[in-house]
Amino acid sequence: MAVPYFNGDPDLTGIWVLNRKLSTDPDEVFVLQGVPWVVRKVLRHARLTLQIHQTTSLSKKTTCIDGSSKSSDLADNLESVTTLRMTQTVHPGGFDSEGSYSVDGSPQDVSLPIFGDVQMQLQFIDRSDILEASIREILEVASLSDKVIQELAHNASKGWEAEVIWGFEELEGKRCLTRNISTTKEEKKVIAKMVYDGPN
Repeated sequence: MAVPYFNGDPDLTGIWVLNRKLSTDPDEVFVLQGVPWVVRKVLRHARLTLQIHQTTSLSKKTTCIDGSSKSSDLADNLESVTTLRMTQTVHPGGFDSEGSYSVDGSPQDVSLPIFGDVQMQLQFIDRSDILEASIREILEVASLSDKVIQELAHNASKGWEAEVIWGFEELEGKRCLTRNISTTKEEKKVIAKMVYDGPN
């Protein structure tokens, strides 16, 4: 029986384990991102688990009518805010990380054990708005939802940037969480796919 297609924003909540058989070998990406050889060796054999809790809440947004700052001209309305709470466990390895990220397109500075200091932006987008053409073409056919989460990441000190597309695909008859990754540094680009097994 085929995995159902669903409309709207994807919900990443669950415990997801990296499926190395279906994933691309990430070593070429790690080399481009300046990950040290010893760390890459550990990651090649470690069990990688993502625990994600996605929540959406209503937040009051205050806007100013006609550009005025007078309190009488303020109009309050509510906007939907999605937050991803992620815990990545690397066993063995000791490169675990934990963080909370807003999916609203705002710049967020994070420090990660493997990648160092990174600025990222996460937002929901239509599949047709994916920047990397090869990933867009795949997911316009393979994605199980109309929308995906786009993560734009930049490491200024190591000189790389990446577009990471989080979503769901049907692989071997199962609904899998996927991260399709396009990483660039200077004139070089590497495309990779990470596939995670989880609740179905």
